[in-house]
Amino acid sequence: MEFKLLEFIASISKNKVQSLDLQTMLFKDKVLDSINILNLIGYVEGYLGRRLTDDEMVMPNFESAQKMIKVFFNKYG
Repeated sequence: MEFKLLEFIASISKNKVQSLDLQTMLFKDKVLDSINILNLIGYVEGYLGRRLTDDEMVMPNFESAQKMIKVFFNKYG
């Protein structure tokens, strides 16, 4: 799961990512921007097979791949 998530993040990043790992801060380090979050939400929803709730769609849940895995994939996947 981790590799696929990191691969997807790298594929939607407009910046060429030199080093991307689970702890990389996706927005603070400018790997992703506000437009990319929509693609990322779609990826998570597709993986989970359901829509995210409003409470789940908050920026802190998407700050890093590690955080997304903890919040979404360990809980539901």
